[in-house]
Amino acid sequence: MALLLAALLVAADQISKAWVVAALPEGSREVPIGLGFYIVHIRNNGAAFGMLRNLHLRIGPVDVDGTIMLGILSAVVALVIAVYLARNGPKLAALTRVALALVLAGAVGNMIDRFRLHYVVDFIHFHVRGFDFAVFNLADASIVIGAGLLLLASVLYSGKPAGRQAAHGAQTPKHPRTEDSSANGPDFPDLPPLHGERRDDEARGDTG
Repeated sequence: MALLLAALLVAADQISKAWVVAALPEGSREVPIGLGFYIVHIRNNGAAFGMLRNLHLRIGPVDVDGTIMLGILSAVVALVIAVYLARNGPKLAALTRVALALVLAGAVGNMIDRFRLHYVVDFIHFHVRGFDFAVFNLADASIVIGAGLLLLASVLYSGKPAGRQAAHGAQTPKHPRTEDSSANGPDFPDLPPLHGERRDDEARGDTG
């Protein structure tokens, strides 16, 4: 289910970007949609929310395109999360699965743009009364929400394994000898009487 959710989110991200590209020219005036949100067409060759824009790395004589490098990083992150979900998905809590699916979808959505277009299409802009947030897209939102849910899941489930072990230990029946040994000292197994002791008992029985 987590991988299916990620696939649906990637599809929604790509469809929304294609609609913006077809409907709005790049750099055109913003279209208000209410509550401080606007639709605008921006090309971002950096990371999420416009960070690391126009990034280029020079390694010796080689000039590495920052957009492709970020695309490779997104691919690595997406592959690790997908493999982890495929192997451990049923063992994870539902909140953790949803969070990982959101991060996976965001990484894949922006990775597709970087490899296909060499930039990322951003189109959601929020600004109200002097507060101006960076333009982003559905993939960026998925990554941020997924990271927040992962943090929440780590807080909610951090103490549960220990609690389960304590409850399991409380329900485990204790042997009566084990309980007595805690108060009366160490508990040793019952040993058969020695041969000498048996002869003494027989001698006392004969005399009696």
